[in-house]
Amino acid sequence: MMPYNLLLLPVIVGYFVLIHSLFFKYNTQRLTQNRIIFESVSVAILIIVFGIIIRTIVQSIFPKLVPAIINFLKIVPINKVEYLWTVVFSCFTTVILVFISNYCISKKFKKDEPIGWAVDENGDEIEKLFKKSVEEAVTIQVTLKNDKVYIGFSEIIPIPHKTNYLTLTPIISGYRDKETKQLHITTDYFKVVQDFIEQIGDDKESVSLNTDVIIKQDEILSAGIYEQDIFEKFNKPS
Repeated sequence: MMPYNLLLLPVIVGYFVLIHSLFFKYNTQRLTQNRIIFESVSVAILIIVFGIIIRTIVQSIFPKLVPAIINFLKIVPINKVEYLWTVVFSCFTTVILVFISNYCISKKFKKDEPIGWAVDENGDEIEKLFKKSVEEAVTIQVTLKNDKVYIGFSEIIPIPHKTNYLTLTPIISGYRDKETKQLHITTDYFKVVQDFIEQIGDDKESVSLNTDVIIKQDEILSAGIYEQDIFEKFNKPS
């Protein structure tokens, strides 16, 4: 019978899988501590089952191989525990598979694609909107609680619930009238950048201009896709 303290190693490996595997790490970051422990135990059970299945298959094909390996491993100064080396083997194999799968994913997919998978599965509406802006180059409009409005693009897919801040590259910005809620444009970032480039003259390569704004997600009152044609139709002069 397998002792319960033998479960400790698979649980540690299960936690390693959840925080290091590109399949799981971005989803794990949004989980509570109790949920992470539960998920780690679930992965640990799968690891043990995987090891027992592999041992059963090998032992059925090569009946003398498993006893020979166990007999050889008796030279290791560890108290004899049934299924100890089966668990160690399955844990070691799982860790190797994590590194191999991460390498394959990084080679086949772009760096932020695993983050996009996590947003699709567990992201909120704001995170999905920013992801859409990154992938489809759509313009989004963000209105803050202080009536400040930013219109622009997102270049970074936010990791679900890792941080409370989002990055936006504005094209224009303004504010909403407190009474009518009509949008008033006050800053044209394209014109600001153009004027800045003209002022620095020939020294363009040595100067970088970053107009990104960091927005606290709790301060967002509303957000959505921005269409200039629609904006103009709703804001025709009387």
